Amino acid sequence: MSAALGHWPNAPLAYVLAQVRFEPVLEIEKYVPPLQTSLRECYPRFKRTEQIVLQLLPQQEAQPPRMQPASQPRWEFGSGSNHAGVILQQDSLVLHATAYETYATFSQAWLEVMMRFGEQIPNLFTSRIGLRYLNFILPNAGETPEDYAANRLRCDPEPGLPYRSHRGLTLAQYDLEMGSLAVRYSRGTGQPTLPPDLVEPSLRPSAIMRRAASVEQPTAVLDIDRFMDLSAVYDAEALAKQFEWLNGDIRVAFKALTTDHARAVWRGEPPA
Repeated sequence: MSAALGHWPNAPLAYVLAQVRFEPVLEIEKYVPPLQTSLRECYPRFKRTEQIVLQLLPQQEAQPPRMQPASQPRWEFGSGSNHAGVILQQDSLVLHATAYETYATFSQAWLEVMMRFGEQIPNLFTSRIGLRYLNFILPNAGETPEDYAANRLRCDPEPGLPYRSHRGLTLAQYDLEMGSLAVRYSRGTGQPTLPPDLVEPSLRPSAIMRRAASVEQPTAVLDIDRFMDLSAVYDAEALAKQFEWLNGDIRVAFKALTTDHARAVWRGEPPA
């Protein structure tokens, strides 16, 4: 039986995140114990960590900006299998997963987390939401990522150059009627990795993350991130409906950015 994420037997999905950002709650630590109690049935694992971020310090006029590292606390609640978890910071709530059946099951778990969060922490004000899917493209023998990615993403090596190895990156952002959709396609060799802007998840890796790839094997990562700014009182059920829109746009983008051959392979269809 395949351990691929999603309902396709060879699906490339490696990691999924949903995030709500809200105006900072400076005293949020006092809400962590009741929130842990509320989430413990589904997310019994717990740990507190620190994340290092760079802060821009104010300077006198005509002086160059100065950056200073700062530590921000984060609280992580993990499922029993450690394939899903909740991350809480002073200004954000995240559900991330390395096990995924369908968006319906993921969204139901996310709604439950958002509702329990809203029940425990009063007077929240939402500023942004986002949904992000990370896909690892590991081609079959004799194939390259170019057989799987749409031409508009291609950053394959220039023919005739005496290169030893090759890496390429394609970035695009689409401003939609409400919010934006960002696409990052990185092409290289060897085992794919998550983009550098993501903190390495404490979850158990998905099957495709553990799938072996030789250092010479051409591989790629397709990263689709749909997000939008908000300015509204926190309402879990209203947010869940907006996440449905984000997911619909990601589905459209995924189909447009991958080839018919890729989707046939991921669906497990026999070669044409």
